[in-house]
Amino acid sequence: MARRAASWAAVTLLVMVAPCAGVSAAPRTDIVVLINGDHITGEIVHLERGQLEFKTDDIGTLQIEWDNVSRLEAARVFEVTTTDGRRFLGILAPAAHRTLAVAGPGDPVVLALEEVTQIAPIGRSFWRRLDGSIDAGFNYTQSSGIAQLNINSSTLYRRPRFEGRLDISLSATRQDNDEGRDDRGSLELSYTRYRWTRWFVGAAGRFETNESLGVRLRSQVGLAVGPRIVNTNRAQLAAGLGLVVNEERAVEADSARNVEALLMLRASYFTYDRPKTNLDLSLQYYPSLSNTGRHRLQLDAGAKREVWKDFFVALNLFDSFDNRPPSAGFDTNDVGIVVSLGWTY
Repeated sequence: MARRAASWAAVTLLVMVAPCAGVSAAPRTDIVVLINGDHITGEIVHLERGQLEFKTDDIGTLQIEWDNVSRLEAARVFEVTTTDGRRFLGILAPAAHRTLAVAGPGDPVVLALEEVTQIAPIGRSFWRRLDGSIDAGFNYTQSSGIAQLNINSSTLYRRPRFEGRLDISLSATRQDNDEGRDDRGSLELSYTRYRWTRWFVGAAGRFETNESLGVRLRSQVGLAVGPRIVNTNRAQLAAGLGLVVNEERAVEADSARNVEALLMLRASYFTYDRPKTNLDLSLQYYPSLSNTGRHRLQLDAGAKREVWKDFFVALNLFDSFDNRPPSAGFDTNDVGIVVSLGWTY
């Protein structure tokens, strides 16, 4: 019992001391050794989605594919996450080729690099934990007099134990003769907690408008739980089941409140061989519990391909389906494909 208490005390001390070390102007002394034998000294920023971000004084910030890393060494404290959801806290000690030694309280834990999916330094600042992208596209056809502006933005705050996400999508359409408009937009803020080894619990709030489906504003909150089926350095796949409550303000009908079940699927595939490529899919199915027989479906899919450092071309597909729109006589389906240019940060 005494040994266990001492171990927890050591962990607590490491966590308390690490942020203080991050505040001071400490030299960059982390070491990454590449497969070809090169040794690079600098600062480990993080490992995420199969890519190690490594900051140096002489050659700037490097994005190193995890497959090209032989080993890491660092005297700072890191949180390391594996493919099966285990988490380890400690410094990165010297290790053999293609292994990572996490030295915390007790004996060091040696992991194969193929098992490691996330590395996050303890005490890293809030702003440096943000990852995201924004893309925009515009098209105009003179013969029809129709102009359309599309904007998509995604910001992600990641930690091994949880993540927060803000997604914004806007599609605005105008005609020269002012005879019609067809605007579509959504804002979703979500929080996902990896409570167990392979399972997550999430909460989300969403605001959306889609005039072609007769929705002036839909406000909803929901909870979901489910497994992380795949979590590797190349792909991620998660499914969930939950409950949603929303309020709909229709274009030509009274406001109404609804209770719906939620079935969700989220998948990602990414490669960092030049040019970088990301494929993302999000599917949300809402069978109504308060309006029997009503079904909604929201599908969002996207492909991004890097054309220059941090700049990319994107192809986005969305499909919004509602077999009983809140306003009678409106469309039941809205499908769109958008090509745009964007920037990652």
